[in-house]
Amino acid sequence: MLVTQMQLAQLIAQAQRDAPNETCGIIGGTEGRALGIFPLTNTDPTPRVRYNADPHELLAAFRAMDDQGWEHLAIYHSHPASEAYPSGVDVARAFYPDVVYILITLMNPEQPHVRAFRIVAGAISEITLEVKDESS
Repeated sequence: MLVTQMQLAQLIAQAQRDAPNETCGIIGGTEGRALGIFPLTNTDPTPRVRYNADPHELLAAFRAMDDQGWEHLAIYHSHPASEAYPSGVDVARAFYPDVVYILITLMNPEQPHVRAFRIVAGAISEITLEVKDESS
């Protein structure tokens, strides 16, 4: 999956803004290239350790992607106090085998770290998240 430096910075800024709670959102695009970031409100009752996207915002994001002719490429969320690796809850809630799951850790707030995964039938595999500058 390909994101721009600006898009990656947007994900990290959202995670930092929402800390100490987990942040969340989805990414739309085509041919594995991110074209739109859709930040979503975390409505989970325990937002420091879980996320649930606001259903109205999620529906609006899917409609916007559909209007643009984009695919649902990724789901992202943060782990404010743990590593950027899918938790047991993340794996249990991985309902979309064709999307990339992007995790942002803020364990070291001065050095956020971002990783990407596929989660299919409970199996986790890390994938490369390509980051290009805007001119590429």
